[in-house]
Amino acid sequence: MEFFTKPVKKNEWEELQAMHQKKGWIYDLRQARPYLAGRKKAVVVTDLSQQIIWTSQGFTRMTGYTFCEVFKKRPSFLQGEMTQPEIRGKIRECLAEREQFKGSIINYRKSGQFYTCDVHIIPVFNAKQELMNFIALEQEK
Repeated sequence: MEFFTKPVKKNEWEELQAMHQKKGWIYDLRQARPYLAGRKKAVVVTDLSQQIIWTSQGFTRMTGYTFCEVFKKRPSFLQGEMTQPEIRGKIRECLAEREQFKGSIINYRKSGQFYTCDVHIIPVFNAKQELMNFIALEQEK
C-alpha cells in the first residue's frame, strides 16, 4: 500500500518570501508583514506592466474581488468616478520615475461601494538595480 501526504500550502508570508528569493528582491520584506494581518489591510504585487500577479487575502476582504478575478488586471480597475484625477496622475508619475508613492485614494469595491485607502507603492529592484516588481501596501481608512 502506498501512502502520500498532501502538500502543505504555504502561508502568505512564506509565499512572499519565496517570491522575494526567486526574484532576488533587494527590499526589506518585513515592511509588508503587518499588512498580511487585519481586516482592512492588504498587499498587492504587480509585474512591470503593473498587472496584478499576487494579492493577500486581505485584498479580497477589502475589495470583494478574489485573486482569480484580478489576476493580470491593473489596480486602476478599482478606481472610479470619485477617484481624484490628481492622485491618479501622481501615481502614474511616481511609477514611471520608479519612485515610491504614498498617499490616499478613493477606490471601489466589487459591490460598487467606495472606500478610502492609504497606499504605499514601492518599486522593487534586484541586486543589479533592475526593476522587478511593484508592491502596494494598503490600509483602508
